[in-house]
Amino acid sequence: MKQNVSFKFGGPLTKALKIIIIANIAIYLTQILLPFFSEFSPDYIFGISKTGIENGFYWQFLTYGFLHGSPLHLLLNMFALWIFAGELENFWGTKRFVIYYLLTTTGAGFFIHLMNYFSPYMDPNTVTIGASGAVFGILLAFGMIWPNREVLLYFIIPIKMKYFVLIFGLIEFFGTIQSFSITAGNISHIGHLGGIITGIAIIAAYRLRLPKDFFNKRKSKQKLKIITSQNKAKETIDRLLDKIAREGMSSLTSDERKELEWARKNYYPDPNEKFH
Repeated sequence: MKQNVSFKFGGPLTKALKIIIIANIAIYLTQILLPFFSEFSPDYIFGISKTGIENGFYWQFLTYGFLHGSPLHLLLNMFALWIFAGELENFWGTKRFVIYYLLTTTGAGFFIHLMNYFSPYMDPNTVTIGASGAVFGILLAFGMIWPNREVLLYFIIPIKMKYFVLIFGLIEFFGTIQSFSITAGNISHIGHLGGIITGIAIIAAYRLRLPKDFFNKRKSKQKLKIITSQNKAKETIDRLLDKIAREGMSSLTSDERKELEWARKNYYPDPNEKFH
């Protein structure tokens, strides 16, 4: 399928994405402030560890994904979500997006526990936290839906999403293998890889219609067409408004006026139209 190539900074702040980002920021602030008022440490109760799971703290499979270890850790994960997650939520719908996000978080947590359990170098009290598992699941889904969309690797190198996901997938795979042979560092490669593997399993289930009609291809293609049209319309509006700002409304040709009218209609859809 032919796809338009365009560069933009950031993505839409959709309903669920806003809640996820706000929740992560609020929880991180709680992590910082709570030690001033209490000896209670949320990291050891809600972050995932071998000791915690063995003691029956099964909620850690999910809750670890909403805690972070530093401002930079939080910033990088929320930045990645801002770039990729909003468009995915628009494409899938809020309900499906939220289910996918929570399942990739939990699936990555399961893989982290496997590493904690089987690695001879892992301290049973080591705590893993962060939304990175879900972030890598989001990257995987974005790359599968828009494989030819280009992003800037390290903000410099243009690269298609399918190669972007492949490169980082291989990095996390070999990082995971290395973690079994030497003492692991501060990066949970298995959590990242676990998010990718869980994402592949979920999307495969969607496409097999498990549960039934959970991944409606016809509606998904319709949404993709609408999103692509809106992106093109936005670029047209920005380009023509820049010309109006420089040269005035009278500078537009008749063709450009028609183009602007088309862009207006496609960028602002019918408010009565709904997609599920």
